[in-house]
Amino acid sequence: MFEQSNTDFAVTPNFHYSELIHSYTAVRLGLDNTPDAATKQHLIDSCKNLWQPMRKLLDKPISVNCGYRSPAVNKAVGGAKNSAHLYGYAIDFVCPSFGTPKQVAQFLATQLPKQGIKFDQIIMEFGAWVHIAWKAPDGRQRGQILTAKKVGGKTQYVAGVQ
Repeated sequence: MFEQSNTDFAVTPNFHYSELIHSYTAVRLGLDNTPDAATKQHLIDSCKNLWQPMRKLLDKPISVNCGYRSPAVNKAVGGAKNSAHLYGYAIDFVCPSFGTPKQVAQFLATQLPKQGIKFDQIIMEFGAWVHIAWKAPDGRQRGQILTAKKVGGKTQYVAGVQ
């Protein structure tokens, strides 16, 4: 079994490094989910520039379901080949004390731009969680707001939070 945290520390007041790299899939399958130095820095930058400001706006605790994914973990979960999770730019989370994933996504889609907080994507995924990415793998911040749904066994993305 691989160690899932190389020295835990508080990245921001509400996020610890260990929660950004933890993966139940990695633990279950014995996969290494340790990011390289550049990806670790992306996680820290994403946290400071987007996830902590987002958490402050929500003013409620969030639970990170998924943060960084190594290539092996990403493959095991069926993630996109160029997922922002691979680069330390994305987390999937829920905030039940704030509301449903749809309510959280709608709030963030409205409030982040109002506050001048840049992001790449907010995706309400399958009605179950919110995916939020600070940057795309190429460094862009597209400001995309999407909903992911399964249609005929395939994931389809539609504009907006639906």
